[in-house]
Amino acid sequence: MLALFAYVGITPSHACTIGESIRIPLPLNSIDVSNADRLRIADAVIEAKKWPGVEIQAVVISGAYTRERSGELIKDERAMGAVAYLKQLGIKSENIIVEKKTFTDDMVRKRDGTLDLYQIDIELVPLCRGGCQRLCNDPRVTPRSRAIQ
Repeated sequence: MLALFAYVGITPSHACTIGESIRIPLPLNSIDVSNADRLRIADAVIEAKKWPGVEIQAVVISGAYTRERSGELIKDERAMGAVAYLKQLGIKSENIIVEKKTFTDDMVRKRDGTLDLYQIDIELVPLCRGGCQRLCNDPRVTPRSRAIQ
């Protein structure tokens, strides 16, 4: 197969997944993010800033469990807090996307009855002109997964 690629001048493509994820559980009805979780967010942004020649996009999922009071308001407040902190850390506001979700029992309740609930979920990904393939083999970047296609 490689002989065929060499003959027609095509090289096999390599793909990887690059990103940083932070999932934050909060006490019910709370919007306060702990200092430990703020450090986790800051550490993820520091890692993302090591990606060469890219901008960083942040996707923030701000959620509320159906049994939390004032679900829409609490989703808004959680989103505003996360966005403000990401901006303080240097993420451009035009690169921050917010999705608000309501979590039902079917989504977050485990079989034993306990909740597996993360009301704030932040995903940092690179924004690359012409694609991010070059980052897959860059020694400054640690991909989360690799696949040869």
